[in-house]
Amino acid sequence: MIRKHYTIIMILIVVACVIAVSITQISSNSNNNNANASNVVRIGFFANITHAPALVAKANNIFEQELKGYKVEYKVFKAGPDASLALLTNNVDFVYLGPVPAINAYAVSNGNVRVIAGAAANGAMFIVNDKINSIADLHGKTFGTPQYGNTQDIALKSYLRDNGLALKDEQGDVSIINAKNSELFILFKNGYIQGAWVPEPWATRMLNEGGKVFIDEKDLWEGNRFVTTVLLTRLDIINERPELVKKMLKAHISAVDWMNANMDKAIEVVIDEIKGLTGQSLSKELIKDALKNVEFTYDPMVYSIQGYYNKGKRLGLMQDIDISDMVYTKPLESIITK
Repeated sequence: MIRKHYTIIMILIVVACVIAVSITQISSNSNNNNANASNVVRIGFFANITHAPALVAKANNIFEQELKGYKVEYKVFKAGPDASLALLTNNVDFVYLGPVPAINAYAVSNGNVRVIAGAAANGAMFIVNDKINSIADLHGKTFGTPQYGNTQDIALKSYLRDNGLALKDEQGDVSIINAKNSELFILFKNGYIQGAWVPEPWATRMLNEGGKVFIDEKDLWEGNRFVTTVLLTRLDIINERPELVKKMLKAHISAVDWMNANMDKAIEVVIDEIKGLTGQSLSKELIKDALKNVEFTYDPMVYSIQGYYNKGKRLGLMQDIDISDMVYTKPLESIITK
């Protein structure tokens, strides 16, 4: 059943790529008049706190400062598959993504993308209600993840399997529903699900509604660190525009360093950017508490990307591929070692 689901997902992604390529030249939103212009750089990201380096770099004009001579354009996404598709169809040049969507993009493109830096680490938790106190209590319950086959979905399913639990469609008794983080929050708040594996700030929001941490995902990883967000680009950009890659990385590094040195100011910037891009107002207290669980770093944590691949493959949610050259850090290393 899982293998069937994976096959369907991959077919849909490939079909979407073909359709997107065919309509690229007529899309009013794709800005493809500039797609091949050497002076245009298109950067994609999500309007959420685990993509905060991109939000900060945009708000503080760090991208423009480091990418002098280029026109910088921004594209905001709501889901990993959409962001991956934009990169694969030449609608963005760089994109911030979770590790699992990045692996999927690598697989679908036959290795035509590379992770060139990390962006965020940690900040995902399995939050449950106060009636769940042990692994045995997970039996017969319904939990949520943001999307089928995404990073948190693989984390939860892998944890359940490691602890001897199975889903209903695997002749077990645990159910998982997939919904937007905002919807999972409402479902949890109203008792329709008993928990969810979610990223920040949704984990903190669920804690504020009476939830408790059953598993902080960092406790499952070597050194208590796992990658949450990476910076991805295409291989053709790396090969044909290496100076652009270096400039993009310098901007990214500057944003991460500024955040870590000015976290209070960074919180205000992130709140303002999220409100401006989505209309959503988040309290400073919420974001401050949520960011205590997130680390901003340009370390891509290769072991973590490999770990997610291993988990996904074991679950039947990843195809059998070699991802040993998926992470390309030579430009990053040349900058940070100077």
